[in-house]
Amino acid sequence: MSTDVLTEWCRVLSTKGVLLARSRLPAPWGMRLEARAQVTFHIVTEGACWLRREGAAPLALHQGDLCLLPQGLAHELVHARDGRAEPLERLLERRSILPTGGPVTTMVCGAYCLDAQLAEPMLRGLPPVVHFAAKEVRANPPLSAVMSLVTAELDRPGPGSEVLVQHLFDALFLYILRAWADGVAASAPGWLPALKDAALSRALASMHADPAAPWTVETLAREAGLSRAAFARRFTAELGEPPLGYLTRWRMGLASRILLQSEASLAEVARRVGYESEFAFSRAFKRSRGVAPASFRRSRAEAPGLGGAP
Repeated sequence: MSTDVLTEWCRVLSTKGVLLARSRLPAPWGMRLEARAQVTFHIVTEGACWLRREGAAPLALHQGDLCLLPQGLAHELVHARDGRAEPLERLLERRSILPTGGPVTTMVCGAYCLDAQLAEPMLRGLPPVVHFAAKEVRANPPLSAVMSLVTAELDRPGPGSEVLVQHLFDALFLYILRAWADGVAASAPGWLPALKDAALSRALASMHADPAAPWTVETLAREAGLSRAAFARRFTAELGEPPLGYLTRWRMGLASRILLQSEASLAEVARRVGYESEFAFSRAFKRSRGVAPASFRRSRAEAPGLGGAP
């Protein structure tokens, strides 16, 4: 896998993990999580439960299991296959008065706040649920170690815990992506498998390393070592969009980050992401993000609690 592409992508994506719940739940219990524009994950550290979502068979989760819902689909976690579920917030409010004596399940539930448009190529290639059974986690020492560190820090917080947990969540996200990509057949389409394709990874690395360059399908094909037609065909089949469409998405993600994290003029932002004029950049940004860059910067600066994340 091209770690340079993945590293740069994650840096621009600015993943921010948030803890939804760290709960020790005696049966009977059930929680419902509504659809959200976030990637959701669950770690079962004790006991067992069921994950239910519309249109799919219930999935049994056991101690040591990890699951990720990349598209943030609505789902339920329940103590029994046919158990009742209530909104997560309501369950947490009355957690202290849950009946005792039943089997206990302890879980870490979290989510990653992502730039949905920038994350879309990766998320498109992932299944609705990425599930690692406990034995698969144990067979992947780095993933197992990070999961253990996350739960240990949440169980026994100390000085700097908030920052440490944030970094551990970031590491967990990367290890999940690595583990899933390593288990995918080389012929499977998608952004992560494409990073293992030597030709496509060279073209992706070039776009990520120098987004302001005047890339064309021809010059990218040369980077990949393929003919123009073969490159365009393989890129579109693997990543689900043509090369220049991907490049525009990447440039707009970079532009969003620059707009939110600096006071650079629109002309400077345009230059840094490969546009010769502020007008051309503004038109491309509005087509991609649905709002002009100046309005995007102003609205995000005024919105409370966004913290500069796109």
